[in-house]
Amino acid sequence: MFLYCTMKDFYKKNKLTPIINVSGFMTKIGASLTNKKSINAANNIFPYFVNIDELQTIASKRIAKCLNSESALITASAAAALTESVAAMIAGNDIHKIFNLPDTKGLKNKVLIQKGHLTNYGAEVGQAIKLSGAKIISCGLKKSCSENLLENTIKKNKQKIVCAMYVVSHHCSDYDAVNIKKFIQLCKKYKIPIIIDAASEEYMEDFFKLKPDVCIFSAHKFMGSLTAGIVAGKKRYIKNIYLQNLGIGRGFKVGKEGIYSAIIAVENWYKRNWGDELNKQNKILNYWIKFLAKKNYRGLNFEVVADPTGNKINRLRIHINSHKAHFTPQSLAYALEKNSISIFVRDDLIHLNHFELDTCNLKYNQEKLVMREFDKVIKKLISRKIPNNISQSRYNKLNITRWLDWLR
Repeated sequence: MFLYCTMKDFYKKNKLTPIINVSGFMTKIGASLTNKKSINAANNIFPYFVNIDELQTIASKRIAKCLNSESALITASAAAALTESVAAMIAGNDIHKIFNLPDTKGLKNKVLIQKGHLTNYGAEVGQAIKLSGAKIISCGLKKSCSENLLENTIKKNKQKIVCAMYVVSHHCSDYDAVNIKKFIQLCKKYKIPIIIDAASEEYMEDFFKLKPDVCIFSAHKFMGSLTAGIVAGKKRYIKNIYLQNLGIGRGFKVGKEGIYSAIIAVENWYKRNWGDELNKQNKILNYWIKFLAKKNYRGLNFEVVADPTGNKINRLRIHINSHKAHFTPQSLAYALEKNSISIFVRDDLIHLNHFELDTCNLKYNQEKLVMREFDKVIKKLISRKIPNNISQSRYNKLNITRWLDWLR
């Protein structure tokens, strides 16, 4: 309870809404809890001037060693890394081309991507690609892409394609895509460089076993760095990405604190005790399961589900039968967010009548606060003290309007 009191003091002092995060690593609520070693790293470098090129060289050596890649660099964010990586594929090390971006007239500028990977992570993947001046060639259907469709698209457009992109994300985990191994094999067959966008994945070193050209990760999500992106891969491509700092990459520049914090965060990540983390995760899940089983809410069921992209995370999925429960899952999720202690759930699949509770960013005893507020909100929904029939379309609109609330 002491932690809750100090948390309330911070929010009250700064006139901010108290938030408990059971949604995961979401940018709109601050992404993650910055770990102490990353904070100390930033504080250690703040008082000094450093040569940024020299610091990036150190980052490259130390991070590449952890990931088992040839080279690496730090960017302002994973989204910035995506745009800069595509730009580097178009311009290479040609300074004139770098200066002229995003003008790509007369250049090979097409990016191959599966249709279902043109997802939205808070902004559109497609827009991040096009910011470089690139054009998109999407392959596949709305819900799936086959190897034949992929290869035929490559054959028809081979002379136009500058690179291919593969997105690993929960945002497109329900898309029946060509698997990453086969995608890389096909691209290599036709000598097309591959960029993997794996911003929210923690098993970074595994991607390099597949021999991609460039991989993109977030430094501040799982690893708890200050906000930064990590680009790692083959040295010739990483060098060209770094050259983008002379052009459009200038707007994506990262500070000394972001670079140094990311180095420490990555190294610290590979020293972590997975056993302790999994035990903590399971303890919280078991508490939630026992609590909900005891309450036995009508129309509410739950199950433990694994992360769809392979991160070492299990979450509690809450299923709502609106007819039996007398409230919709959208109403429950919205009410939890608008609660005096705002609780953000993982709602990307809420249109399927379920959402999830993630344990990764909970502080000590917050799992109990989550269930306490959960119970209060459900009782209000059942008694109709708060709106209990919010539809998916209404929920989507509320998501947009509440994002702009601060402008009022």
